[in-house]
Amino acid sequence: MISAANPSLTESAIHENVGGVLTQNREGLEWLANFLLGDEKIAEACVVDACALAESVSGGAQDWPLKWACLTMIQSAVQMQQVRITQLAAAYKRRGCIHGGHTALSSDWRDVLVEESSVLIARLDVLSRFVLVICGLQKRSTHEAAVLLGIDPVGVEGAYCAAIKSLEVTGCEHFQRQDISAAVYN
Repeated sequence: MISAANPSLTESAIHENVGGVLTQNREGLEWLANFLLGDEKIAEACVVDACALAESVSGGAQDWPLKWACLTMIQSAVQMQQVRITQLAAAYKRRGCIHGGHTALSSDWRDVLVEESSVLIARLDVLSRFVLVICGLQKRSTHEAAVLLGIDPVGVEGAYCAAIKSLEVTGCEHFQRQDISAAVYN
């Protein structure tokens, strides 16, 4: 289909491109899967599943291969955790978010998320981790996240609000440790 629209892109070239993106970014994709799922063994299975899914789908991948690879990873992880995501969504839907308007993460907060991911895995439930990645890192709206996760947008907003609060606490602790370390060295 794509090769008909662009004769220079054969199916094998598309698969090579997708495979190359997955290989080049495997460490980042493994981090993503581990953060979402909170279990290294399940995350490894998710990476394998995402690679298989990537090989089976080729439409439009040449335009945005890394974003597509991340989305594939997220979709695979969602399938593995769908039951738990649905259960948690009901609780977050009742809780909601009174602030509204939480935005995507700035580069400083993305750095904290990556550096403190093990702390956040322990503090956040699976739904909060998913919405933190989808809304915070992938910069998707709560509605888009809700569609991807198969839940109500109000549940996404509640989970994202909780995730942001936990990230802020973790960030404060992170910056305090940095200040203490700097004071010790001076």
